[in-house]
Amino acid sequence: MSYSMAILVLFGLGGILILIGLAFFLRPQWLMGWIKGMFVLVLVAGGGYGIAVAMELRHYQALSHMETIGSLGIEGVGEQTWRVRLEQPGESAQSWTINGDEWQLDARIIRFEGPFGWLGVKPGYRLERISGRYHSLEQERTGNRTVEAVGDESWPDLWQLDQTWNLPFMEGLYGSATYMPLKDGARYDIRLSSSGLVTVPVNEEARAAVRLWED
Repeated sequence: MSYSMAILVLFGLGGILILIGLAFFLRPQWLMGWIKGMFVLVLVAGGGYGIAVAMELRHYQALSHMETIGSLGIEGVGEQTWRVRLEQPGESAQSWTINGDEWQLDARIIRFEGPFGWLGVKPGYRLERISGRYHSLEQERTGNRTVEAVGDESWPDLWQLDQTWNLPFMEGLYGSATYMPLKDGARYDIRLSSSGLVTVPVNEEARAAVRLWED
């Protein structure tokens, strides 16, 4: 913007603000009506936001500390092809066919502050997707990649809106478990804190795969 345009804009805005200020003094009843109207708008907007958060929380589960939120079992069904079964407490088991040598599970995490924090709303999580990855860079570029949705889509999607608009009184985080090896018969526990996912091998097949993978 040029200086001449900036001067015109500033003069215009300054004049408008002066007129509004004078109107407050000349018509105090109008001022009180405006204040009441703004107060009502704030109440409606706050109530609507609270309802939107409540609708979003229907798709999340409360998280208070590090806890086991699921168990993942793996069955080999072909060359670099695996059947993965996820079991979560209180929910029906889900299964997918994953391609690759390693798997990763991602979750959405939301944390609250301000009025929601004062009300004691705990952080929430929702498992988001599971994906496969190859050891070989060439296969990673050209192979059959797998990304499967774990949770259902929600509306309104406040987590996604927070990524774009930085919504007040909440923070949307992405928690990802590191890639872990796929092996027939392996089982892993999925644990979650307010900062992200942790994967723990729970049987010998999984522990052996992790030892070989880390060497």
